[in-house]
Amino acid sequence: MADLVRGEASESDEEHDKQEIFAAEVSGEATEEEDEDIYEQPGNASVTASIYRNNLLQRKLIESNIAIWRSLTAFTRSFVVNASKQLLTTDQMLIKSQVSLQSAHTALQQAQRNTAQLQSRTASALTSSFLPAIQINNQST
Repeated sequence: MADLVRGEASESDEEHDKQEIFAAEVSGEATEEEDEDIYEQPGNASVTASIYRNNLLQRKLIESNIAIWRSLTAFTRSFVVNASKQLLTTDQMLIKSQVSLQSAHTALQQAQRNTAQLQSRTASALTSSFLPAIQINNQST
């Protein structure tokens, strides 16, 4: 904490009782002008205790805000990391499936070509004459 005395150099001890407390600004907090009214009241024990409690409250609020921010950041980071891992796993599974489907497609195309060749050879075998034409002459003696 810093002691801040406004105006000229002090000539009495009464002017040394003023203290200004600095804290991190948080959106929604009172402005500095509003704070000055509270902190620049004549120094007595209850005001000093109130200032200390306010300062402690502000510290606790800042600590709580930081803890919430860290927790939210950790939650978001873990969510994104888990989602990324799941997407990577899914992508790898899809790539394996694609390779399997391509292999199956290639095998089916080869089977189709083999079937076409078999059908062609079967058709040529059934239409070809294996035995030469035999002519039987009836000659009776």
